[in-house]
Parts: sequence; structure tokens; C-alpha cells
Amino acid sequence: MRFMLMVAAASAVCATVAIAEEEDHFADAVETRHGLMLQMATEMGKVGAMSKDEAPYDAAVASKAAANIAAIASVLSMDQFPAGSEYQKATDSFALPAIWTAQDDFLKKVADLNTAAATFQTAAGTDLDSLKAGMAGIGGACAACHKVYRQPEE
Repeated sequence: MRFMLMVAAASAVCATVAIAEEEDHFADAVETRHGLMLQMATEMGKVGAMSKDEAPYDAAVASKAAANIAAIASVLSMDQFPAGSEYQKATDSFALPAIWTAQDDFLKKVADLNTAAATFQTAAGTDLDSLKAGMAGIGGACAACHKVYRQPEE
């Protein structure tokens, strides 16, 4: 009897672990893309404050933020968006299914972000007017993707 209880307990533990692993299958990918987007938002906040005259223009800070934005954009790929990790299927995901049904367009928008980020990286440390012009490109690239491929937070 004691042996049967130990077997039952071990089976219950194994089943619980298996269920937890299945539920967390996309956790790393979702956490990675959240981290990337949060870091990009942090950098955008720095240059956004300068572009809105809420913070003094600082060429060094603007250059560093723009370099970070370009670096983050350069690593965005389908690796952070595995199939099945969409909104209401993966915990904390805001990725809409259109990412996978229109993957070519999604990847084009990622490429557009990279182009805008490279342009911004060149311009941000030049002067305030160049930073403001570059912000329009970055903001447009972010919005173009988020409008189609991201579920708004409630």
C-alpha cells in the first residue's frame, strides 16, 4: 500500500511538471520580446522627451539611445514570435495571429523599423532638428507594426 501511494505521488508530480512545461512553452519567447520592447520604449522615452522639449537636447544621450534602438531593432525576428505564441494562447502575449498569417508583411515592417533605426542612429546625435525628424520615422515604423500586429493592452 505504501508503495502504491509513493507511485501515485510521483505520478502526480510528473503530471504537474508536464502540465507546467506545456503552459510555459512560449514563456521565454514572450518574455524576450517584452524585454526588447520595454528597452526600446525606455530609449524612445529619452529621445522623445528631447524631441518634445521636455528635456534638454544632449547629443551623447541621443546618440547612445539611437544606437540602442538600432541594436534592438536588429535582433527582432521570428525567433521571438514562434507560432502559437499569440494573444490569448500564450500568457502575457499581445501578438496578434496576423503575424503568422501575413508573415511577409510583418517581416517587411521589421525591416522598415531597421531602416528607420539606422537613419535615426545617424541623425540623433547631430542636432535637435535632426533628432525630431528621425523620431517621425521611428514612430511611424513602430505604429505601422503595432496597429496591425499587436493587441492593445486593456
